[in-house]
Amino acid sequence: MAYNYNAYPWGRWIKWGIIGLLVFIIIISAISTYNGIVVAEQEMEKSWSQVENVMQRRLDTIPNLVEVVKGYTKHEEKVFGDIAAARSVLMNNSAGIDEKVAADEKLTQATKEVLMLVENYPELKASQQFHDLQVAIEGAENRVSVERRRFIEKVEEYNIKIKKFPGSIFARLMGFTPKEYYKADPEAAKAPKVNF
Repeated sequence: MAYNYNAYPWGRWIKWGIIGLLVFIIIISAISTYNGIVVAEQEMEKSWSQVENVMQRRLDTIPNLVEVVKGYTKHEEKVFGDIAAARSVLMNNSAGIDEKVAADEKLTQATKEVLMLVENYPELKASQQFHDLQVAIEGAENRVSVERRRFIEKVEEYNIKIKKFPGSIFARLMGFTPKEYYKADPEAAKAPKVNF
């Protein structure tokens, strides 16, 4: 038996009202999901910017350390060359995240080598200026580590948003792609070699 809309004119309005409500819910859901993905992407980019900020702060401290150590050590040019090369990549604004991550790892490794060189120079180790710079660099290393961890968390949040339903549908439609996590250089896992 067919439904007679003329007998109940409000029945037609209910049908269109339900359809309209469903369309409205779908549109609001789509907007909310899209905005959530955009916010997650911006948070991730902001977090990487903060990583670069603390890396720059550390980068500004390292030349002072190098100058103090150079005054005491005349034959450790390789380490200083490694630091200079890593600094130039980090200061290059056109370098990508992967290049900066690799350069940061090399800089961290070279800085550790400089700090270990101090063992060969007791007069340098006793220097207050060196001690102050060492404390500043250790603090900078800690800040870099904290910001890297935050960046990894933001990448994880973003990747989860674009992989979960319904975000996965909108991510595919809008061109959002998963981002790479911060990956340390494999060389960073090796302990630096110190020759006494």
